[in-house]
Amino acid sequence: MQIYETFNMIFSELPKTPKSIFLEINLSDNEDTKLSDVFEFLLNMFVFGFNKLNLSINSESITLLKQYFASIGFTFNIEIEQFDTALFNNIRYKNRYCSIETKSIFGQNFMMNANQIQRNSLNQYIATYQDEYEYLVFIFFNNL
Repeated sequence: MQIYETFNMIFSELPKTPKSIFLEINLSDNEDTKLSDVFEFLLNMFVFGFNKLNLSINSESITLLKQYFASIGFTFNIEIEQFDTALFNNIRYKNRYCSIETKSIFGQNFMMNANQIQRNSLNQYIATYQDEYEYLVFIFFNNL
């Protein structure tokens, strides 16, 4: 099944109970799947769900989206900061894995960070999204 068919299946119904949808995503070090692959899958799912459900960045939307992620055994954290150029010196920004362009919430265009650091867990991969000059959003994922 193609990735977007999977996403469409998940988001076409109400959220299921936590860990009730099994996807073959293996996080063990002995598997071919890398943590970065899992992160990119989850980030694509986040953006797809955000668009499919016509959400906005608010607490109700985030709560609903978290229910969908729980159904596949994951959760995410999202931190929203008022835009300030000083945030570009924040460790979360400097060590981000990718930056999401403003248009990408409506289309998928992720920019990878050239700053390569060693990451040993899924929650060390951070995406940033800049909402014009109002907000800077940090997104990272965890297993349930």
